[in-house]
Amino acid sequence: MEARQILIADNDVVFREGLQMVLSEYCDEVLTSGSGPEAVALAEDLAPDVVLIDPDAQGLETARRIKLQRPQTHLILLSVYDRYLAAALDAGADGYLLKGGPVEELLAAICRPAKPAA
Repeated sequence: MEARQILIADNDVVFREGLQMVLSEYCDEVLTSGSGPEAVALAEDLAPDVVLIDPDAQGLETARRIKLQRPQTHLILLSVYDRYLAAALDAGADGYLLKGGPVEELLAAICRPAKPAA
């Protein structure tokens, strides 16, 4: 896997820190955020290659805001539910994965290039 800077935005601290530990083995830098506004600010300031966001609560609006300010950012939404899929695509997501899937699936999605900015 190509070394990348990744931002994980999820309000579940156990999930967020666990995913950070796993991805740290594959990436140069893995940043985390527990809130939508913080994730938007970090994405603007640090320009991560990939942002992983939970679409629950503020996640869809956070995804929309990040994609507007940084269209080249590869945006992947992670959820326990598939009910957010259509809304995630409307928000500009480049991918949508269910939490609990294999790490290899997540790594493949991270490595997949983002859609070109329109």
